[in-house]
Amino acid sequence: MVKIRLTRTGKKNYANYRLVITNNREKRDSKVIEYVGNYNPHTKDLKLEAERINYWLGVGAQPSDSARGLLVKGGLVKKPEYKKNFKGEPGKKAKERNKAE
Repeated sequence: MVKIRLTRTGKKNYANYRLVITNNREKRDSKVIEYVGNYNPHTKDLKLEAERINYWLGVGAQPSDSARGLLVKGGLVKKPEYKKNFKGEPGKKAKERNKAE
């Protein structure tokens, strides 16, 4: 399976990250299929190759959690919506609050 994830570059205590396409069985900084962007967390500078990222997402590449956050920030992926699923009846205090309203 192909993943979109970050690989670390830069000096000690001053990290920079590259957004890469790689096989999910490879180690973090090992063999890469393609470089598609970079991110500097110190200056918040983000550069993405949108055309190539959209191609790989269309082919079925799955972004890691941190890569997904950067893609959302870059405007290439929609922010995931989390739906709260409540089970059962509301509690005693919630019922009292609803009655007061």
